[in-house]
Amino acid sequence: MMHKIDPARLEQAAAWRARLAESADLHAGEFSSWLAQDPRNREAWRCVQGPWEVLGQHATAPGVIRLRRASLVHAHDVMRGNLVWPKRLRRPAMLAAAAACVLAAGAFLFWQHNRPDVFRTGFGERRIITLPDGSQITLDSRSEVTVRYTADARALTLVRGQARFDVAHDIARPFSVTADGHKVVATGTAFDVDLLGPKLFVTLLKGHVVVLPQNAPTLAWVPDAARAGPGSATLAGAQSRALSSAGDAMDRIYLDPGEQLVMGPRAAPEISHVDLERVTAWERGEIVFDNERLAGVVRRMNQYGPRTMVIGDGRAGNLRISGVFHQGDVDGFISTIAAYLPVQAHERPDGGVVLTYRRPVAGAPNPGS
Repeated sequence: MMHKIDPARLEQAAAWRARLAESADLHAGEFSSWLAQDPRNREAWRCVQGPWEVLGQHATAPGVIRLRRASLVHAHDVMRGNLVWPKRLRRPAMLAAAAACVLAAGAFLFWQHNRPDVFRTGFGERRIITLPDGSQITLDSRSEVTVRYTADARALTLVRGQARFDVAHDIARPFSVTADGHKVVATGTAFDVDLLGPKLFVTLLKGHVVVLPQNAPTLAWVPDAARAGPGSATLAGAQSRALSSAGDAMDRIYLDPGEQLVMGPRAAPEISHVDLERVTAWERGEIVFDNERLAGVVRRMNQYGPRTMVIGDGRAGNLRISGVFHQGDVDGFISTIAAYLPVQAHERPDGGVVLTYRRPVAGAPNPGS
């Protein structure tokens, strides 16, 4: 350990670290001789070099580059100044150089340990990630999620897109997914979170979850206490598990399998029973629409590329459509809606497509009206 090493030898080791970083070939022979002089020299060198090698393994990380540069500059400046400093000041100076090397490595290790893992997908890509505890994330096209595991929590954030979460049961470490200002908490379950449009969709596939405000404490799921806790309220119909703590402010919402929570920026949360096959169709490469506005349908189709569609006017965007489409099949989608809706497609020079309303011919049926 560092406190058992002779400070003078630690000074020398730090000096060699600075010299070798500047020109290894020039000082290699002298350095080898210094190492061979005494086993304690080698021990001091390991104390300085060990953490530095950890930095070298991650040399391309921006944070590491900054740490290495700052420490080397500091150590080098100390070495150059050491030539003219009074002898009584040389030891503190060399200890400062050694400390710069070791602290840089320590700072990086702290950063490396605490930074979240980031997983992303591109156009048309789906990806399954297995986490250390056996939980799985299935990412849809153009999606991103961050994962941070600690001893007492499993904290994830859906940054964009859509994902399915299959959670390994661990009552001591709640599993939470933050998205759009809200937090979904579970200990062993499967649920889908959709951020592809302006609204947040949370669909419970199996098990139990509770949806909380983002800044609420993350507590382990306790099924028996979920329904009957103090302050719980009973609302009519599918809203029976929406609870309020004050006025219209949402406190927590519980879901049962097959239920979907929809939350918008200017609307009260809504819970309804949904067709789970339809919700999870994206995992099979399909998209299912049921009497939805063309504007929203196009926005979702654009998640899968490779060509971008644009709604050219409000009348076209308000047309309604139902159907099952293959992800990424822009041409098939355009030909279908052009056949069933009063819509025409205009291709742009960049390969994109503008969809505009086509006034029906007099006397012809108008399926979109």
